Amino acid sequence: MRRKVKHLFNYCVVPGQEKAVLKTGKTLEQFVAGLGLDGIELMVYRNVPYFESFEHLAVGVHLNYWPMWLAMYRNDKKTLQRFFPSKEALQEYYGTTYCMGWLRSIRANIKSALVEKPEYLVWHIAECTLEEVFTFEFKHSDLEIVTAAAAVFNRVADEIPEDVLVLFENLWWPGLRLTDPAVVRAFFEKITHKNVGIMLDTGHLMNTDPSLQSERDGVEYILKIVKALGQDRKLIRGLHLNCSLSGEYVKTFKRVYDDKCSNIERMKHVIKIDQHRPFSDTAVQKLLRAIRPDYVVHELAYNDFNDFEQNIALQLAACGKVVPGGDEGG
Repeated sequence: MRRKVKHLFNYCVVPGQEKAVLKTGKTLEQFVAGLGLDGIELMVYRNVPYFESFEHLAVGVHLNYWPMWLAMYRNDKKTLQRFFPSKEALQEYYGTTYCMGWLRSIRANIKSALVEKPEYLVWHIAECTLEEVFTFEFKHSDLEIVTAAAAVFNRVADEIPEDVLVLFENLWWPGLRLTDPAVVRAFFEKITHKNVGIMLDTGHLMNTDPSLQSERDGVEYILKIVKALGQDRKLIRGLHLNCSLSGEYVKTFKRVYDDKCSNIERMKHVIKIDQHRPFSDTAVQKLLRAIRPDYVVHELAYNDFNDFEQNIALQLAACGKVVPGGDEGG
C-alpha cells in the first residue's frame, strides 16, 4: 500500500531568489507551510553543494540536464563543431570539452544533490539539438535515445544509493515521451539501478498532442497514455503537475533554425511550447485517482512569488486539497 501523497513545489536557488520569497512577507519555510505543502523539489544544476542546506525541505532533487548531449557522449566531433565552433562554446555548454569530463560532471552533480538527503532524484530522458528545438525535424528515434540514455545513466549509477529513488522524466522531444509503451519497457529493461520509476510531467505529455484544446482534453489524453502502458503504469511514482495547451503556437511557428539565435530567444520559444500553467479544472482529480502518485510537484511558471503562491493555490484547489486559511477546492 502506497503512503500518503506528498505535495511539493519546484524551487531553484538563483541569485535574488531568497529575497524574492521574502517579498511575500514569508521565509521559504513559511511559504511552504502556508500552502499546506510537504516540502520542495530542489533544482541542483551545479557540481558543488549549496552553501545553505535545504535538507529539511528538499523531499526530491532535480538533477542537471543538457537538452543536447548525444553528440558529446558519442564523441561526434562533426556535430559538436557545428553547434559549438570553439572550445570556449563547448566548455560553456557542457562544463568540459570531452566525454569523460562530462560524465565526471554528472557524477559531481549527483553527489551535490545527495548532500540534501532527498528521497528521490529526477533525471530527464530526451535529446534535442539546438536546431531541432526549432525545426522539429528530429534525427534520432525514441528508442535510439532511451538506449543511449540508459547507457549514460548506468555509467554513473553507482553514485546513487539503492535507497534513493530515481525518477526518469518524460519530455516531448525524442526519448522517454511515454507515448510508445514498447520504448518505455525497453528503457527500463536496460537500467541497472533497482529503485527507479517515472516522474510524469503532465505538461510535457500534453505537448506531444497539439490538438488538445482544454484542460479536460489534456486529462483524458494523459489517462489514455497511462492506460496504454499496462503494468508499467505502476512505474509512475511522481507527477510534475502543470498544464500546457500550446497547440496553436506549435502549429504556426516558423520551423527555421537561426544559428545566431541567443539562449534567451531559444528559451522564450521553448516556454511558449512548455507553458507550465496551473490546472484550474477539477477534472485533474481523475488523474490523481488513476495514478495515485507518491509525489505531486506543482511545477509552475510565475512572474514573482506572490504570483507563484496564487498559481499553486489555484492548482491545489483543483486537486481538492485544502489550503490552510482557504477554502477546499473541487
